[in-house]
Amino acid sequence: MKTTLISIGLVLLIVSCSTKQQEDKDIDEAEEKSEIELESTVVHDPSEAIWLHDYNQQTGEFEIKQIRAVSHDTLSGEAIEKIINKTWPKVQIEFIRTSNDTTFIFIPDSEVLTQQMGTAGAKSFIISTTFSFTELKGISYVSFDFEEGDHGIPGVYTRNSWDKKIK
Repeated sequence: MKTTLISIGLVLLIVSCSTKQQEDKDIDEAEEKSEIELESTVVHDPSEAIWLHDYNQQTGEFEIKQIRAVSHDTLSGEAIEKIINKTWPKVQIEFIRTSNDTTFIFIPDSEVLTQQMGTAGAKSFIISTTFSFTELKGISYVSFDFEEGDHGIPGVYTRNSWDKKIK
């Protein structure tokens, strides 16, 4: 009789421990997913973006698409700077000036862009920023000034700098 009770007690103990371990695993996985989602929104928040460079799972290709229309009459370099800085909170830009058909921007702290976002992230930033600034009347070129890194190279870019599908 004692051995039966001890056996039942051990079985209940084992079952409760494995259930607790599964619950802990589920909680850990949920926290990890939440952290990934939070990091994603901290690096890129497209809620106010004009252009988005993103991966299309149906076609298996990256595409650039305009996600909201803007009024060209009221758009300014300063307004686009604010949009970019809200869209990419970890990569802050400074709108310097426009001259003829070129906008000049500076990224004072480019480490996140060039070292932490990966090649695809840096490319998405540069493409979407270029397309946003070329919404300005008469602007065809965007000159990026920042410290070069593994994933990003400063220079002058146009909408034709990449072979991308535009939607």
